Amino acid sequence: MSDSSTLLALFDEGTKTAEVIDELHALGIADDNMTVMTGVPYPERALGRHVEWLRLPQIVLAGAVSGMIFGLFLSVITPHLYRLDVGGHPTVSFAPAAVITFVFTMMATIISTFLGVLWEMNFPEFGAKYYHKLVTDGHLAVLVEFEKPLENSVRQVLEAHGGEHIQRPEEQPL
Repeated sequence: MSDSSTLLALFDEGTKTAEVIDELHALGIADDNMTVMTGVPYPERALGRHVEWLRLPQIVLAGAVSGMIFGLFLSVITPHLYRLDVGGHPTVSFAPAAVITFVFTMMATIISTFLGVLWEMNFPEFGAKYYHKLVTDGHLAVLVEFEKPLENSVRQVLEAHGGEHIQRPEEQPL
């Protein structure tokens, strides 16, 4: 938004916050322009937010499949590349191949899960952010970015639902 403004309001209850979010949607403010800050994790639907689908399951599945392919390569393909026939035994036996494949599948799954969680959290994120110290004390903060002509309407909605400390926030290092 080129001509935009930002307001931050604090609420002491989740129901008031959900009502404010619904009314801000009715004003035409998109969900991407609202940020809810809490000290306690709330499900998105509890506050009337749209459910955000994560890419974590696809990341974990891709890691597991790649680990399984690498494990199969090490346990099945490599013995055929460097063939060593010993006393009529098969080049590849099932038990060691299954263990090696399992270990590499699990290792890649764990690593991809860890990296996927960091990716979904946008970690590390540098720079100053909007924040209010009362969020740590149990309040819920709603940060709204909107076009300047809507400022009075947004302020009235925030005040009507018991918004406290309604102000233009300043970015501060966390």
